[in-house]
Amino acid sequence: MGRRRKPKAKTYELEIESLSHEGRGIAHFEEKVIFVSGALPGETVIADRTFSRAKFEEADVKEVLKAANNRITPKCEVFGICGGCSFQHLSSEDQIIAKGKWLKDALMQQAKTEPIIWLEPLQVESWGYRRKARLGVRYVAKKEKVLVGFREKKSSFITNMSRCEVLHPSLGDHLEDLAQCIEQLSVKSQVPQIEVAIAEQDTVLILRHLEPLNAKDEQILADCAHDLGFTWYTQSGGLDTVKPLNKSVVLTYSHPNHNIEMEFLPTDFTQVNFKLNQKMINLALELLELNESDEVIDLFCGLGNFTLPIARHVKHVVGIEGDLGLIERAKYNADQNNITNADFYKADLFQEVDGFEWFRGKNYNKALLDPARSGALEIVEFLPKLGIERLVYVSCNPATLARDTARLIELGYKLQTAGVMDMFPQTAHVESIALFTK
Repeated sequence: MGRRRKPKAKTYELEIESLSHEGRGIAHFEEKVIFVSGALPGETVIADRTFSRAKFEEADVKEVLKAANNRITPKCEVFGICGGCSFQHLSSEDQIIAKGKWLKDALMQQAKTEPIIWLEPLQVESWGYRRKARLGVRYVAKKEKVLVGFREKKSSFITNMSRCEVLHPSLGDHLEDLAQCIEQLSVKSQVPQIEVAIAEQDTVLILRHLEPLNAKDEQILADCAHDLGFTWYTQSGGLDTVKPLNKSVVLTYSHPNHNIEMEFLPTDFTQVNFKLNQKMINLALELLELNESDEVIDLFCGLGNFTLPIARHVKHVVGIEGDLGLIERAKYNADQNNITNADFYKADLFQEVDGFEWFRGKNYNKALLDPARSGALEIVEFLPKLGIERLVYVSCNPATLARDTARLIELGYKLQTAGVMDMFPQTAHVESIALFTK
């Protein structure tokens, strides 16, 4: 797919009619649909065109002539430029209402249904929550300055930002300090990005560098880490080259309601919002109605984020995941937490699974699904064969949840409850949860 060609300049005055599922205002102009970033329903705006196709165009708000009653002043000074957030002009309460509507629309359009009961939305703090991120780095030679931050909207440029309101404060308050540190490196023009992993006690930054670091570079990084209270890891190539600069740290997060502490590597997938994750775990277990006779399967289990809390309440639980490293750490975390009724297996859940020992001749009465954005249509087909009577589906994409819901209904399941969870406040990302029974 080629780069977008910049369209000819065009400015319009638009009446915003509704909100798209990506959080953009929707208007019509000369028989075209216009998607307007930064606009809200009921507003009149002046907007500049940024993209054009035969049936639709995209634009950015230039001026709000008539503001919606629920428009608020964004907290971040680079909102509208930075691509990290898209929703700061709407309160967190109104954001989650919009996300609930998107989920309802998706279910009605694709599955022609909605749950018997809508769950109350799950929310926690709206700022300083984000613990996983990829930050871009760029040395601007003309200004002799390094920029560290999220990329600008629809651009490869790095946003010129001194702090970030959604990143955890251990890092979000120190982006300028971080940029000044990298400015001192001999390889400053060869550092494209930093991967961020913030645990409950430690902050790890993985510095991607395209040229080797010298001894002075390593000392500069060590001094910076000491002053700011984090730990550097370095990455010179693929993931197998990630290593501590000076010392390694043990990263952990906890499930306090279930007396579990999870260890993870800086490169592992973990939920970005720890407090919301705790609430989500509790809700999922409540919906599963677990008891000591249950045989449960957790599909796309990752580190065992759901599996190990489930194990505290059931006869036996099996976790399935395609990443061998995550499976190994899930087993390790089970051992560390003295959990003996959980087993873990590696399997590609997008392929045939009939031959696997955890599938062949096995019966489970309850299941949890937490797939990637592409959903879980392939494994959904096998749920009746596994004997699943009660299923909790955690989704990061309403469209694929709705698609899979339609298939689950065809397979004889009923959608009992569903709702949204604000895992990513200030963005249009929708995390949702649904309960199916048979």
